[in-house]
Amino acid sequence: MVFVGVHGEWGRIDVTQADLGCGRDRASIYKTKRPAPLTCYECDWRLHLVHKTHGAYDLWFLRHANQAPHCEARAAGEGMAHHLLKLDLAHHARAAGWSAEYEVAAPDGSWRADVMATSPDGSRRVALEAQMASISIADIEARTDRYGEAGVEVCWFTDRKTAPWLENVPSVQIARPDDGDPVQVTAGPARFEPAWCDDRTACDWCDREDCGAGVGPLPCEGHGKWEPAAPFPLERFVAAICQNATRPHRLRVGWDTKGKWRWITRRYFDMEEEQFQAHIRKYQIVERLQAVQQRQQKARQAAEQEHVAAIEALLQRQKALIKPVTEFIYHEAGAYPSVARDGSPEFAMGVPVHLGGKPYAVICPVASRVPALRRRLAPLVLFAASERERSRILAQAAPGQRIEVLTAAVTPTSTPEVPPQPAQGGLTVRQAVNRMFGLDRM
Repeated sequence: MVFVGVHGEWGRIDVTQADLGCGRDRASIYKTKRPAPLTCYECDWRLHLVHKTHGAYDLWFLRHANQAPHCEARAAGEGMAHHLLKLDLAHHARAAGWSAEYEVAAPDGSWRADVMATSPDGSRRVALEAQMASISIADIEARTDRYGEAGVEVCWFTDRKTAPWLENVPSVQIARPDDGDPVQVTAGPARFEPAWCDDRTACDWCDREDCGAGVGPLPCEGHGKWEPAAPFPLERFVAAICQNATRPHRLRVGWDTKGKWRWITRRYFDMEEEQFQAHIRKYQIVERLQAVQQRQQKARQAAEQEHVAAIEALLQRQKALIKPVTEFIYHEAGAYPSVARDGSPEFAMGVPVHLGGKPYAVICPVASRVPALRRRLAPLVLFAASERERSRILAQAAPGQRIEVLTAAVTPTSTPEVPPQPAQGGLTVRQAVNRMFGLDRM
């Protein structure tokens, strides 16, 4: 059963149209005494016109004469459901003001449309494909791509209850009611149900840990979702395609629908677009806040490392000055002093030096701690390891404070990491930090 053939004089004819698509009538080729010169466009075998009724359908179609060879045109549409759907698709497209032709092939043979619907001005062509047989996802995607490359839109129609490719290409599922009512579109079109927080500046859902990654309150990105449209007549759907009132769209939101094809209207596209843009804006905010947090964290780590490095350098200077300070005091006072093992908060984290059981000097006190201990340190000799260190201490010390500079070889050290490192007197750098802040006494 085919609907299109080739007349020896008139060329291509479409027997579903009363004028055969060429200004003639069916009576001129139906049961004539002399067989009409009709042949198949695919195999060139002789055809004859057949008329029969099927339910509410008044069917006119072409049948191959006996002993016809294998023919792709005849095999392509086997099954009454397939033929009836093609008839419906063409009829509805014509009712919408478009032209519709059966079995239209690409010039290079890369595709053949069951029904090719063309707009009155020729600016749009839509292949309406009745896909009743099983087909793989890869094959139907490849066929869809070939239509796209030719500038042809396409919609696939199936009455199969399970068709795994339905969501992979622009397609719909149809059902033919048993009571003779119009064919219904049962799956494929969708509607968007928007949902927003009452206060869009602070999303109620973002109290969850995984929402903002700990960056604080965030604006609402929308909580709408796609829902299947209620069944409606096939005629209305085909008319909507022709009127450009519905378009195939790969969904962008929805955890269970994202990336799937649906037929939607402009109104629903705008609703989804609003939520999609809100989603982008929200995560741009998240990225900026996280970037700020990362910069702050890196700055804290750098400051901590710098601070630890400064303490390590201080410990090295104090250790290096123990011997020179001991000799200096011996030559000055005639007796050997007693030097503490490490710095003390009571002496501005400098190493206290005692002579005769009394405080006599401090090795490398921390300049920033000197003002709070100015009166206590005023009678003592302060030792520095360089002129630069002396200047820092002098700026904070009491007027007339005695500060001596002694040079000693300090072993260079690389910038230490935060993990503990050995220091003078058995202390680690971490222990020295704790002592400097008084944390060792907590």
